[in-house]
Amino acid sequence: VLILPKTDMAEKAMNKRGHRRNTSKARESYLETIHKKINSNVSSKHIFKQISFYSPLSLRAMKTSSDQKEDELKGAGSPLGVEAEIEILRRKAEEEEKKVDEKVQALMLAKEEKERQKDVLPPPSEEERAMVKAALYGPGRGDEIIATAETDSVQRDSIRKLQPGQWLNDEVIHYFLQMLTRRDETLCNQDPSRKRCHFFKSFFITKLLDEGGYRYANVKRWSKKVPGKDVFNLNKIIFPINVSGVHWCCAIIFMQEQKIQFYDSMGGGGMGYLDALLSYLKDEHEAKKGSELDTSNWRLVTCEPNTPQQENGFDCGVFTCMFADFVSRDASLTFTQEHVTECRERIALSILK
Repeated sequence: VLILPKTDMAEKAMNKRGHRRNTSKARESYLETIHKKINSNVSSKHIFKQISFYSPLSLRAMKTSSDQKEDELKGAGSPLGVEAEIEILRRKAEEEEKKVDEKVQALMLAKEEKERQKDVLPPPSEEERAMVKAALYGPGRGDEIIATAETDSVQRDSIRKLQPGQWLNDEVIHYFLQMLTRRDETLCNQDPSRKRCHFFKSFFITKLLDEGGYRYANVKRWSKKVPGKDVFNLNKIIFPINVSGVHWCCAIIFMQEQKIQFYDSMGGGGMGYLDALLSYLKDEHEAKKGSELDTSNWRLVTCEPNTPQQENGFDCGVFTCMFADFVSRDASLTFTQEHVTECRERIALSILK
């Protein structure tokens, strides 16, 4: 560190540089403070007078840099300082290695998730994309029937609801559930030990809760349409629910697990629907089997926090279709709002093919 001795020459040098005389006392006080911090072995003979060209802030920066350098040299000169530096480097290396491991693990998980999504939502071929595009955006009369299955059909105006940003109507949802019924039948034929699923239309819940009250008599005969004509021998029963014509959600009876669960992409609890469906099972058991259903082990599960949620006001029908799709084939609900476009294409392909 270079310190300016208090001499007349220094004072003259300061005046030559245009400094005001009343600041010289402040500088002298600052320099005196610096003098006290100098090691005893530093003599004023070794101090250069050129330091007069530096401001107090520059001197302070030079002193700090010098002290840091001196500390580094002292540390490097002792075994303890070397060991401490080695320990610091070792810890830094461990931290960097940990960060790299975390990044690699994150990339591997992302890759695995991407592969799972391909299995759960296989991307359509170019030919299939062209087919969907033509159906959703191509010309044609709105009342033109483009798909028929048993008593269900889909008009062109309805399939156009599968364009992004459109609210699905019951025609599309009911037809898609009909396609899921065919798929479930195929899966059960391939695996005889697998029990069937049944997909009721949204009219079931509308009739069951007619005018806000529970009406078992309105749906008493509906079980004749289920496979085997016995709801208690099924695997799952899926109920799409149209809430006041403005929202779609879904309730599912897991018959073998003795559980009724509600799925809502807007997080509704659905306890009223769960209670009604449990009452339906009680009345159905009494009417068809002539005995009371033991419900002591049955669970009513409201919409769980990890249920996929929509981020707008029009994708509820798509989510309801995907709840039925995934649960009926025992797949985890791994889709999110980001996959809605692919889900819409999937629904369209099921209808068209």
